[in-house]
Amino acid sequence: MLKKSVLIDLTHNEMLNTNEDEFKEFLNLLKRLDLKIKKNENGQITKDILENIDLLIIGNPIDDFFSSLEIKHVVDHVRSGGGLLLLSEYGSDSLQKTNLNDVSGKFGIFFEKNLIKEMNDNNQNCTSILHIQDFLKHQITKNLREMIIGGACSLFINKEVKPLLQTKDHSVWSEVYNNNSEKWTKDKEEQQIIAAYTEFGQGKVVALGDIDIFTLNSRIGLNSFDNRKFVQNVINWLITPVKESKVMTFILNLLGDLQYGIKETNKVLNNIIETMTILEKRISYLENNSKIFTHPTDSEESFKT
Repeated sequence: MLKKSVLIDLTHNEMLNTNEDEFKEFLNLLKRLDLKIKKNENGQITKDILENIDLLIIGNPIDDFFSSLEIKHVVDHVRSGGGLLLLSEYGSDSLQKTNLNDVSGKFGIFFEKNLIKEMNDNNQNCTSILHIQDFLKHQITKNLREMIIGGACSLFINKEVKPLLQTKDHSVWSEVYNNNSEKWTKDKEEQQIIAAYTEFGQGKVVALGDIDIFTLNSRIGLNSFDNRKFVQNVINWLITPVKESKVMTFILNLLGDLQYGIKETNKVLNNIIETMTILEKRISYLENNSKIFTHPTDSEESFKT
């Protein structure tokens, strides 16, 4: 049986760089999962680079942008059966100076330009440390009891995407960076989505608004509480193929959307044709009336002669 393969993109100055000591434990985790590990360090994401890749990891790009062609290749990779793990950080694209949302948005996921904070008895002096103890039911969160995440942004998702990790519904708020004052200002007090997942065609996507969980940080890193188990579950879920029945549902939904789009387009075209017909009649009426008013009378003809 062939090993599953994972490609870690580094060509967009990603923070998650397994060449660095900070992420060596994550690299070891991938090795223990018996994955064939590849790195894209020298060029753009292409169709050839993604060939035979089971999982693509884009780990918080900084000060670099994805081209429209690269985004197309990533979408095609997922649609045809590949997994995709997208990671951002607090402030998301705005602070990281990138366009990761142009990639994630294709799957109905958007990283928000904020920092999520939480107040509890354990972190009075470090409110950006989030304690997650209530988990939504999913294969990825199975048997998890507690996770700790720090310096995360939240996610905005559409109806096709499901939340995976979310904060408590109290004592939680978001802050947005103000470029003028160069300070973080309080924005919303509400429950926040930190991670989400979706199935797209034959492939899968997981997005997480934090990268510290992959590091050796003693408090919020890979070795804290159930963080490692969560990361391992994410990888395993992403490299497992989508069930055929779900692929058929995806195709049928696309066909339904296409059919609806065609109907709406036909309505617009019919309205345009109807409007043009009315305009033609009005123009014809005006032309006929114009001829009547401009036709010379008998006296005018006599006067001219």
